[in-house]
Amino acid sequence: MAFLLFLFHFFVDWASSFPAPLGPYFVEHYHLSTKMVSTAITALGFLGSITQPLFALWAGRMKNHLLSLYLSLSGIALALSLLALPLSFVLLFGAFLLLFLANASFHPVGAALSGVRGNAFGVAFFTAGGIAGGAVGPLFITWFASRFPLSAIVWVVLLLWGLLSFGFWRFRGISLRVPHAEFSWRLFRALFSVFLLVGIRTFFTSLFHTFLPLYVATFASFVLGGMLLSFGVLVGFFANFLGVRLARVFPIWVVNFLSFVGLGVGLFFLPGMRSIPGLFLLSLSADFSAFLTMSVNVHEAQEILPEHRVFASSVAMGLAWSFGNLLSFLFASAFGDSVAFVLRTVGVLGMVVALFLLFVRPPHTAKG
Repeated sequence: MAFLLFLFHFFVDWASSFPAPLGPYFVEHYHLSTKMVSTAITALGFLGSITQPLFALWAGRMKNHLLSLYLSLSGIALALSLLALPLSFVLLFGAFLLLFLANASFHPVGAALSGVRGNAFGVAFFTAGGIAGGAVGPLFITWFASRFPLSAIVWVVLLLWGLLSFGFWRFRGISLRVPHAEFSWRLFRALFSVFLLVGIRTFFTSLFHTFLPLYVATFASFVLGGMLLSFGVLVGFFANFLGVRLARVFPIWVVNFLSFVGLGVGLFFLPGMRSIPGLFLLSLSADFSAFLTMSVNVHEAQEILPEHRVFASSVAMGLAWSFGNLLSFLFASAFGDSVAFVLRTVGVLGMVVALFLLFVRPPHTAKG
């Protein structure tokens, strides 16, 4: 069952990773400004993530959470199937919005199921599935779009959906449920420090992953941007597990500090770098740092509220992501035409947060 959750998460994040690396493709194909495209991409992240807590509360009433996950997968397959139609950019945005809503319905339930036994490595293995999908997705979709019509992606999507449907059919008789709760400000306050840190990290990484391909496309093929995103998520795969191990040895604030300082330094020096080895070094170090606390923060939230794991996951993922994506949407709306400025500003802010963590300890600093 753990491997099936891994595969489900792979497919969900593989598909959801498409818009950001295709940013330069949209700019060229639809003759749009970088501000318009970056605003649209960050809006997708915000609109998708803000609905995660709502989907979590709805899923808590379902008799079978595995069925809930399969319905989310089917929604993603449907959304990408719409790309077979000739779409304007507005309709294309609508198709991707459907994809991100299906993504939102998947994550809190999937994360809660992976953490049912209270094991951080169960969450890490589930998270690794998403990281692996997010690693393959950007490189695959930029390579695919450079050689085939984007509409042809429907055949790949339907093939993968069919294979996962077979996996669901094999386990369809198993009824998986986890404890759940209605939204409560009392419960939310217990998770506020996790919410804030994940939200800020999401703000930084959303802008990073949106503007990196746009920056690279100013002097190289947009396929290179997809490659950087893919390899960045790939190193994040290992950082995800390393973060869990570090949190067993050090207080969680130390792991958060390392995450923000590495992300900040990498992004500060990225603008102006046109050497391919230099781009890989800075981009990969930033992604490695960003993914260091991915599972750690979700597991921390679940440990704070062990009887409300779906709610804790939806706050540490969906609600926090929506907060960060809202900030990135507003920032891109204001400064989307200044690609280098956005990247460097995020770098400075990352180092500021790291310094803050040296002097202010969040309430929950226990080892993971």
